[in-house]
This record gives sequence, C-alpha cells and structure tokens, in this order.
Amino acid sequence: MTMKLHLTRFCAAVLIMGGATLISAQDKATASKESKETTATNKVQTNGGTAKENDDLVYGKVEKYEPGKSINVTVPGTIVKTKSFDLDDKNTRYDVPSNVKVGDWVSVLEKDGPNGNKSVTIKHSAKKSGS
Repeated sequence: MTMKLHLTRFCAAVLIMGGATLISAQDKATASKESKETTATNKVQTNGGTAKENDDLVYGKVEKYEPGKSINVTVPGTIVKTKSFDLDDKNTRYDVPSNVKVGDWVSVLEKDGPNGNKSVTIKHSAKKSGS
C-alpha cells in the first residue's frame, strides 16, 4: 500500500512539473512569434557633410532586466532567442521608463549616430509586434 501511495505522488508531481514546463515553452514561443526586429541605415546631414546613422528597432517581451546594467528582449526566430542591450556604457544616452519589468512588451530603439553618438530608447509597447 505504501509503495502505491509513493508511486502515485511521484507520477502526480511529474505531470504537474511537465505541464508547467510546457506552459512556459508555449509562452516563449508566443513571445518569439509576436516579436519583431527592424534594422535601417539612414543618411543624415551633419556640419561635416553627409553621415550614416544605423537604427535597430526591436519589439519584444522583456525576458530579463537589471536596471542600469542590461535588458534582454525576445526577438523573431527560435523559441529561446533574445537580444541583450547593455545599459551601462558611459558613451551612450539611455531613456528607460522606471516601471519596466520582466514580462512587459517593449520597443527598444538603438541608434548609432554620426560622430559616434549612441542612444538606446525603451518604451512600453501597446502592440505586441508593433504591426
């Protein structure tokens, strides 16, 4: 009788943990499908003439966030693919809402401007994929 009780509890625990893992994997799959990344190179006028500006725009779900250090956001592709943005480079200007947290949908605009000017702007996204 005791052996059956232990076996039943073990089987129940395995089923519960397996279901939780499946739900987590489905959530990441949804985040990956609804994420979006766009890159562009633009020509801008400066005092020294024409220069290039590179933009990288990502719409995705925040998977990991350490204020003042880094943020990881889902990007299109495989289930586990995320893009990491450093938030501690002294030569980059950052604009990050104070209430960003893991699980939020955000847009992240990273710009490499002329003369080495860099900026990262993070905003909450009303639309998951920004489309």
